[in-house]
Amino acid sequence: MSTTSVKQIFLQQLDNFVNELCDLFPESGDISLFKEKYFLVKSANSKLVVEYFIQYIYPHKEKIFNKDESFFLEGGGQEELKDTSGLKFRDNIKNLWLEKLSEQNKEIIYKYFKVFIVLCEKYVLENLK
Repeated sequence: MSTTSVKQIFLQQLDNFVNELCDLFPESGDISLFKEKYFLVKSANSKLVVEYFIQYIYPHKEKIFNKDESFFLEGGGQEELKDTSGLKFRDNIKNLWLEKLSEQNKEIIYKYFKVFIVLCEKYVLENLK
């Protein structure tokens, strides 16, 4: 698998995740706004999206794999993204996590983030070659 295809798979999975959240919570203006900003950043520099995950989400790998809710409730790398671009994804997820997500939906989110971690690892390994 080439680096480009790993990046494409990563972005497709992230697209799916963001779209599913919008479908699940169509009344959430914050999620819709995040979606618009995410697709704008992705279209301008898709590599930046993957590198953001590697730098700010990947260090929380253990929390994600251990299903530690503090990743979504207290951190998860959001601080850097929030300060630089106004995308408040973790804050949006925190509110959904506390108020609206079923246990089944939480499991699906963990699965997505596990996939993101695995794809980040593949992306990094292939960029070292």
